[in-house]
Amino acid sequence: MISIETLRTHRHSRAAILADPDILLIRRGYRVRLHGDQDARPWEIWQSINIARLHALDYQSSQRLVFTGNSALLLHGIPTWSTNSCVEAWPSKSDFQLRPYPAVQHRHTVVPGVPVICRHKAPQSISQIDGLEAESPVEAVIRLTLNEQPRDAFVAACMVMHSLSGFDRFNLEDSREKCEHIRRDMLAELGRCPNHSGYLRAQALIKAADGGCDNVFEASVLWIIKSLYSGRVVTQCPIIIGNNTYFGDIVLPDLKIIVEPDGRTKFGDNEQEVRENTGKWLSRQHDLANAGWRVIRARWHDTDDMASFRSSMATLLGIQHLPVTQESLRLWAKPRQPHVSRKHRSQPQRHGSSNRP
Repeated sequence: MISIETLRTHRHSRAAILADPDILLIRRGYRVRLHGDQDARPWEIWQSINIARLHALDYQSSQRLVFTGNSALLLHGIPTWSTNSCVEAWPSKSDFQLRPYPAVQHRHTVVPGVPVICRHKAPQSISQIDGLEAESPVEAVIRLTLNEQPRDAFVAACMVMHSLSGFDRFNLEDSREKCEHIRRDMLAELGRCPNHSGYLRAQALIKAADGGCDNVFEASVLWIIKSLYSGRVVTQCPIIIGNNTYFGDIVLPDLKIIVEPDGRTKFGDNEQEVRENTGKWLSRQHDLANAGWRVIRARWHDTDDMASFRSSMATLLGIQHLPVTQESLRLWAKPRQPHVSRKHRSQPQRHGSSNRP
């Protein structure tokens, strides 16, 4: 686990501190040293830097700040599609205009710079997290569904539902009931913005979101499917075949199709585990096929081009000529910037304007 040591610096700081490659510049006058990052994965380093940026903004601000949107979800520990989102906050007194954060040069990776967004709408429900203030996850999602790209907002809504519900596929009834309660809270919060230009799309995104998605990749695949298909779609769906119960990540029961977002590439830590788990996986595929189910696998790199992935998914599902409701059509919009794999992303997802509601 990575911990962050903060160093406030100025023009008279010792040269040894300024020259130390392990002391990372976040913003002028604010540097950090990461501890426990020697074997950390790049996304863990990026996350630590993003959190340090929030602390830097709060420390250097002369007014109270409440972090919003993606920054709030970062503090709540809820994953979002972007690994390097804009820093965004609501100021208590007056708007701020700040230069973007510079890129951070870590020994193992480079965290790209990001802009700072000033939000105008005051949060209603505020939590204290590690000395910082953040709006509630539900408010953060509504802000995203009204202002951000549909994919990013849909993924955030799914992850908030998953996190707040403590979703457990072995306790589906209770988990789904909790998700519906969270959905009602989201719709009630959205109801406070009936005149917003993005209201109808936000409403469609919230109604389509599903807490059964285990991770952001599953949520992004579900977003594509729901933008194409208006029929019944079930996450973490139990499929009973003989004495076995298999769970389908994303299931279209009326078409007998299972979509498996294939984020799991490791079958074990040794040869015996790999052999056993591979055998179980092949047996599962055989049972499902014999029972009339068709399994479609989606891989990370398939989503590098969302528009192409959506077209190929329509063909694989065989639904490209089926009628689609207006609700489903509202979910889709081609991402404004090309997507780069989360493992190797070298640019932030997008640059927002400096002032937004």
